[in-house]
Amino acid sequence: MRNKARVRDYVDRNPPTVDYGATLADVIRLMLKTKKAGIVVREGGEILGIISAADTMRVIVQDRDPSDVKVREFMSACTLVGQNPCVQIKEDGFIVDAIRLMLIGGVPRVLVIDSKGDFIGTISFLDSLRAWEDVESGKG
Repeated sequence: MRNKARVRDYVDRNPPTVDYGATLADVIRLMLKTKKAGIVVREGGEILGIISAADTMRVIVQDRDPSDVKVREFMSACTLVGQNPCVQIKEDGFIVDAIRLMLIGGVPRVLVIDSKGDFIGTISFLDSLRAWEDVESGKG
């Protein structure tokens, strides 16, 4: 039986964001504060990409000072919301499809867009697993 949970019911509609010109130290502080392993990168109202905990680790492994490194050097960039390389799913999509996109794309979260193609939030692998569990246990 196919899990019928929808992305719209589990999307984080207020994900943490950071400015394109921020440093990796800013990102690390925000990750610790929000307990989120992925931060949306914006410039003004435009989504430019996502920076993950794995990206911050690459800086540390390279023995670089996170306060001297800009987000733009390590983020996964999007050309526009709705275009690759940022993985995305529409809010009316199924959770199982979000999981599939994360696995295929090798990413722990995807951007969520509405029917007009506008960014509305993110959904993470953990959010997807919670949704799957809710449906399987009869909660969702």
